Amino acid sequence: MRTIIKYSFLFILMAVTARLSSQNGDFTFSSVPLGDTVVPQRVVILDSTYLNKDIIELINEYSYYGSQIEVTQRATTRELLNNYIATASKRAIPGFRVRIFFNNDQHARVRSDELVESFSQAYPTIGVYRTYDNPYFKVTVGDLRTKSDAVKMLKKIEQDYPSAFIVREDINFPPL
Repeated sequence: MRTIIKYSFLFILMAVTARLSSQNGDFTFSSVPLGDTVVPQRVVILDSTYLNKDIIELINEYSYYGSQIEVTQRATTRELLNNYIATASKRAIPGFRVRIFFNNDQHARVRSDELVESFSQAYPTIGVYRTYDNPYFKVTVGDLRTKSDAVKMLKKIEQDYPSAFIVREDINFPPL
């Protein structure tokens, strides 16, 4: 019973807060009167597309409806944030790639290097990765999250690379 009362109180508190915030013009939505009706108008919100920019400075820079935001932080906090952003792009996630070369003969290294160069010139927007897992040289392409995307890429390049096939690998984060 106490839990129901506690959650009811929290729900009412959230509803009252949302009602008050919608009346204040400093939040995400503002009301624009249009005759007898009130039409909500969306305000531009900052998002994660500001890669490689100082987020704290952007918060300080933008103001809506004459409001002012000032963020004060320690230097260590800024360093931790920048380190997190720098290392987040180096993390790998499970996904798919298309393997266009897999061989272990005596000329495999040279052929894999040539294949990487020729693929990079033919498809400059697609990532190419050459690996060596003893005794095989492998060349895989793409950073694809879903198998359907991998099938599309395979269909796209199978004219040039008829022996290509799809493999499951850890991939790089796609660019924002």
